[in-house]
Amino acid sequence: MAAIPPVLRQGARDVFDALPAPARRGVRAAVRRPGGRVVALERLDSELAVAAELFARSEDEARGFLGALTLEPPKRWPPDPFSAEYREWTWALYREISGRATYGLANEASPIDLPQALARPFPYATGSPSVVGEDLEARGFILRCLAGPDARVVPPARVVEFGPGWGNLTMDLLATGYHVTAVEVDRRFCELLEARRVAGGCLDVVHTDMLSFRPRSRVEAAVFFECFHHCADHVALLERLHSLVETDGCVLFAGEPVQEMPYPWGPRLDGLSLWSMRTYGWLELGFDPGYFRRALARTGWRARRHRLGRRRPKAEVFVARAAAGRSERRG
Repeated sequence: MAAIPPVLRQGARDVFDALPAPARRGVRAAVRRPGGRVVALERLDSELAVAAELFARSEDEARGFLGALTLEPPKRWPPDPFSAEYREWTWALYREISGRATYGLANEASPIDLPQALARPFPYATGSPSVVGEDLEARGFILRCLAGPDARVVPPARVVEFGPGWGNLTMDLLATGYHVTAVEVDRRFCELLEARRVAGGCLDVVHTDMLSFRPRSRVEAAVFFECFHHCADHVALLERLHSLVETDGCVLFAGEPVQEMPYPWGPRLDGLSLWSMRTYGWLELGFDPGYFRRALARTGWRARRHRLGRRRPKAEVFVARAAAGRSERRG
């Protein structure tokens, strides 16, 4: 049988992503693609206790266990994903999953030891070649997309990186010659970023949250790498990004969970996300592909998706630019 050309495979995938969530689930069932082990909320703690034991022994074993775990999805949600009623529904689901009465920026704190993080930051501290390899692959792909034909942002351009965390991508950007503003809500990560600063690199570390950040001047690009989904009001952030980037600038959403969801957007129900919400209280949102594109269009952005290959969600980048009408109003 002849191989399917990549352009046709990508087109088929785009058509699949445009289908409503129930239709996509039907397609998956038809091709016998398993969805993992579905558990009820009352069984979640016992399942995560097993994961905790596995993490103590092997990162790969724990991730494999959580990768096969899914929480039973809710059966109903408000019809309008942009309504206040829907937002409250997502917060109620988060509270139920996380076991927290409320959500605040303090929930995003990470348990790190600064000297240890300097010697072996994540993902290297996992000791897992596969986890490290995925991260290296994803970061390299971000750099390629940043300089690629859709973005065309090359050193020494000004880039704001939101939620840099351990600072691996930050160091990549600095060493490549970009001028980087790193916006980080966790003070300990800010200290780590300062300590890891590349000699001669142009780095400004700002301790604040994504929605509160105000730049000194516009930048050529804003980059999110596995952090946009932690924002408590992603629609407001999409609107605000227009005031952060240049008129001809761009926004990169890299490794974000734009994936099949049982509802338009909300807390993700996969095992690793459940672990993160229940253990640390982190906000782990996911966005159905159709909803994500609607949210971008609604806030004046047009985007193109880039993939390094199939089943590599970390190495997936949406490059967004202001839509024509919005760009003209900003100019």
